[in-house]
Amino acid sequence: MTDRRPGELPAFVPASQLAAATREGFRPGPDLPGVYLFRSAQGDVVYAGKAASLRRRVLDHLRARIEKDGSIVASSASVEFVPTSTEREALLLEASLIKQYQPPYNVLLKDDRSFPYLAVTRDEEFPRIVLVRRPKRRAGLLLFGPYTSVREARGAEHLLADLFRLRRCVRLPKAPCLYYHLGVCSAPCIGLIDRERYREDVDRAVAILRGQVATVRPTVEEEMRRASAKEEFERAALLRDALAGLGALAERQSVVGPGSGRADVLGLAYPKEASTLRVAVGLVRVEDGEVRHTEPHLVAIPADDVPEPGEVIRQFLTQYYGARLELPDRIYIAGPRPAGVDETIDELFGVRGVEVRFRPTGRYAALAGLAERLARATVDQLVARPAPRTVLAALQSLLDLPTLPTRIEGTDISILQGSDAVGSIVVFERGVPARSEYRRFRIRTVPGMNDFAMVAEVVLRRYRRRLAESERLPDLLLVDGGAGQLQAAVGSLAALGLADRLPAIGLAKREEEVYRPDRAEPLRPNPNAPPMLLLRAVRDEAHRFAVSYHRTRRRLRLREEFDRASAAAGP
Repeated sequence: MTDRRPGELPAFVPASQLAAATREGFRPGPDLPGVYLFRSAQGDVVYAGKAASLRRRVLDHLRARIEKDGSIVASSASVEFVPTSTEREALLLEASLIKQYQPPYNVLLKDDRSFPYLAVTRDEEFPRIVLVRRPKRRAGLLLFGPYTSVREARGAEHLLADLFRLRRCVRLPKAPCLYYHLGVCSAPCIGLIDRERYREDVDRAVAILRGQVATVRPTVEEEMRRASAKEEFERAALLRDALAGLGALAERQSVVGPGSGRADVLGLAYPKEASTLRVAVGLVRVEDGEVRHTEPHLVAIPADDVPEPGEVIRQFLTQYYGARLELPDRIYIAGPRPAGVDETIDELFGVRGVEVRFRPTGRYAALAGLAERLARATVDQLVARPAPRTVLAALQSLLDLPTLPTRIEGTDISILQGSDAVGSIVVFERGVPARSEYRRFRIRTVPGMNDFAMVAEVVLRRYRRRLAESERLPDLLLVDGGAGQLQAAVGSLAALGLADRLPAIGLAKREEEVYRPDRAEPLRPNPNAPPMLLLRAVRDEAHRFAVSYHRTRRRLRLREEFDRASAAAGP
């Protein structure tokens, strides 16, 4: 037994206990700064925290859970990670997400106060640096920030104003003020400095606010030496202290900034092992200038395909945005524009007014880096490390399945304006797509737009043949849709005598709700937990395969109609 003060965490926790916690959905995380989100079994965020090392901080939470049952982790079912580039960025992201989710275990940072910014009034004859909240861009106003606190922003404001002797007064007085007598204002009010020289000092302050400290530091050091040589020791001391504070101003971040509307930022990460056929997409949602949501996704790649960026982007855009009524104003995608995506972008967004940009610049380039780090953490934590059986066991527990779902089949329908209706069946074996077993169906018996009846036809034809040929049945059937689509599938299974032998669920896209035939209300688990990511991958792959076949059928039909029309028109 070791001596330990009350409340002190143990220095060591048996690996078996930590492994058990990891299997339940708590992964240690990467050794990077960032934000971690503890979620309940229903997917609600119960606590958001920041850390210099996500791995060490979450391990501390796991140890606290093992020591006492009343900890935050004891009320949680899983943890997510959003790695950032710096601790300061993590602090701002934490504050933004806490205001968005209002987690019950977070006491501070729940108010709706905005972050402070510094503004340079370039439209004035002698510009000032002023602190503002809820800034709005206008001509002649340069904005910098945000800052993590008013104290930090005030410190930067005073430092730069003192360093470059910039005026503080709202209106130029007729006589020099106290700041002039203190030696921290160049007194443009009485003409002691001309407009050009004053603007040069303002430009140096702006350069520092933009993070270009290295270009300004030599000038400040030289001015400090001159002041010391002239025995202006107060001025030299001020410059010395300013040099010590310039490092803090050099760091820039992108989590919070001015802006309006909604923008989605996407980043990709590929698994390190080529045999793992799932690519992660990190989505960062920005609303009115603030990061309000982070969401990892897994995109399934067919087994005989090389996961190229163009194919991954086409799949994700189609699967994620194709069925959504609400779209962002802009979509930024990290990396260059790959070949073959323009047709998909035009089809999805051409008439809906969404602007899609690749290789973003400025602030959105930094946000693209955040999305890529989110995707990389997802690949490393959910694809490369856990054994498939771990995720399958968690899925079995979530859905209360009688057997481990080693074989999952997914189905979806694709139709446009009542024509060329098709269905799909995709197969996942131990969490990996088995493309050789995919099947596609032309709808034969259902006219018009009856999606439920089409699902019933595909399920009936699929499993009637499986029974006739004594083929293996899946451990789980996933239907792309809600209660209506699920009931249609269950009706076909009942007609074949399979209702009690083949578990079936529906997975709706909009809220990622899981429908079961024996429950009136859907399950709402954490959509980013490993078992849900697997279900979403199956659902999205079924959708992709159905849409791909539908496009093929539509092209063939249009070509046949064109050939007939050309033949009728004659030479």
